[in-house]
Amino acid sequence: MRRQHEQQVKRTLFRQRVLLGLTGAGFAVLAIKLVSIQVYGHDRLVAEAKARHVRSIVKQPVRGPILDRNGRLLAVSTPVDTVWSEADRFCAEEKQWKPMLELLQIERSEVKKACDKRAAGEFENNFMYVKRQVVPLLAEQVKALGIPGLHLQRDYKRFYPPGPAVGHLIGFTDIDGNGQEGIEKAYNETLLGVKGRQILHRDSKGRFVEFVEQVEAVENGQALTLSIDSRLQYLASGYLEQAVRKHKARGGSVVMIYAPTGEILAMVDSPQFNPNDRRTFKPERFRNRAVTDVQEPGSTVKPFTIAAALETGLFTPESTIDTGKVPFRVPGGRISDTKPHGVMSLENIVVKSSNIGAAKISMEIPYDDLYAMLDRVGFGHKVNAVPAEASGVLPKRKRLIDRLTQSYGYGLNATPLQIARAYTVFANRGTLKPLTVLRQEDDVQVPGKRVFSEQTNAQILRMLERVASPEGTARRARIERYRVGGKTGTSRRNTGNGYEQGHYVSWFVGMAPMSDPKFVMAVMVDDPDPEVAGYYGGTIAGPVFARTMSDAMRLYNVAPDKLESEVGKPAPDKIAVNLPQQGGQI
Repeated sequence: MRRQHEQQVKRTLFRQRVLLGLTGAGFAVLAIKLVSIQVYGHDRLVAEAKARHVRSIVKQPVRGPILDRNGRLLAVSTPVDTVWSEADRFCAEEKQWKPMLELLQIERSEVKKACDKRAAGEFENNFMYVKRQVVPLLAEQVKALGIPGLHLQRDYKRFYPPGPAVGHLIGFTDIDGNGQEGIEKAYNETLLGVKGRQILHRDSKGRFVEFVEQVEAVENGQALTLSIDSRLQYLASGYLEQAVRKHKARGGSVVMIYAPTGEILAMVDSPQFNPNDRRTFKPERFRNRAVTDVQEPGSTVKPFTIAAALETGLFTPESTIDTGKVPFRVPGGRISDTKPHGVMSLENIVVKSSNIGAAKISMEIPYDDLYAMLDRVGFGHKVNAVPAEASGVLPKRKRLIDRLTQSYGYGLNATPLQIARAYTVFANRGTLKPLTVLRQEDDVQVPGKRVFSEQTNAQILRMLERVASPEGTARRARIERYRVGGKTGTSRRNTGNGYEQGHYVSWFVGMAPMSDPKFVMAVMVDDPDPEVAGYYGGTIAGPVFARTMSDAMRLYNVAPDKLESEVGKPAPDKIAVNLPQQGGQI
């Protein structure tokens, strides 16, 4: 019995030792595991915990607004929401997608394809867009569905209140808010702002419950105030579009400038596109014709030819030229007028727009004088006020026929903006000032570079005013109660590979009020149908000028200066033109 008892005690002790050994081994394994987790697996586990409960959120900046000179919005970013997901959680819940797909109006196959790409490892991160730029009310309805892994992020969508009237000038942004065309692209860095980033905690259901840290502060984009007057922009756009449709033209452009400061008040093109509707986005419509399309300016060059002649001292406005009764033949070609004019004064050469007269004058003065005059007023040089501008071409000619045709606007080309700038010389008493699309400070004094004398300038102004009289070529450019002046131009359409037979470009460049010119405006209508109403600049482009300039006189409260019906009657010495203050009420 005693031996049995001793054996049983030994067995019990053995079992206890085995059990204690196993227990100790278990604790040792646990200790080793804990050490391994705490020391060797710490970084990995912390990263996994953060991935589940801590997230870095990018805060989008608000793109700066673009304002007109009166503080009216030309472009603004409106709040929307981006619906995004954690792909692993969201894609596993396909059975819950149906109401979301109906709300967002997207196809299941589209979402499924994005999920499959992530499952195949085509993307490193777990972030997946579901739909971008959703209106906030709809986005909240989607969020309320409670689909695991589905989230909202505040975003912004660009909106252009004036619509098509500013499409070519302002341009547009892509879905990420980066400028793609026009002012949006040129001033993208100023408008864009800087993204911010913050760290948030989320609970086991993926909901963000606690702000942790602002890693990078968001900086909203700066506002940009342009010299553009949205009222004139809208009106000029409408009048140009009507003219293009009426005359079945390919397109056209209008540029209006406030000459004393060089501020561009309006710049419009046709055909239009609506920057708010991407369905109208066609690449061939994006270009701003006023700064990209070059054509020969035709007779709009003649006042500069006459100015060059007057500056030599060899001519006066009353000097006469015999333009003959038949075309003027020179080696290499011939020059003709629309009808015989006979003997003409320099003034009447401008008023009646005689090609032969301009050519014969240019033969009497050094060619270098004519070329220098055209160069000084900016032909062949960029204006550097608006992006994507073409420089135009002012070649120095060798053949006599080429030099003569240059005197009346052939053998060189320019954009509507360049031609409008050239005519600001007449409004600024013979000086050329830089142009800008940015609003200038009130009463700013902009220095100019003298091109010709004030005496020559006064003589040219008289001629330009007579062009818009009943005896001139721009009768349809006149406006009631105001003295206006300018020059018509009609040139053959040049494609770069030669002239298109029977196709023309119609021009009118003018200014008002002539008692003290402030507003300069160039109108170009490209390829009007001659069967509708002809193709001459005075007929096609002149009415667009008259309607737009008449509205400008009213909007800026310019006092009438045509108190008599005939040109040259007494009028006020100086006309007050008050451009509105920012946020002004005019």
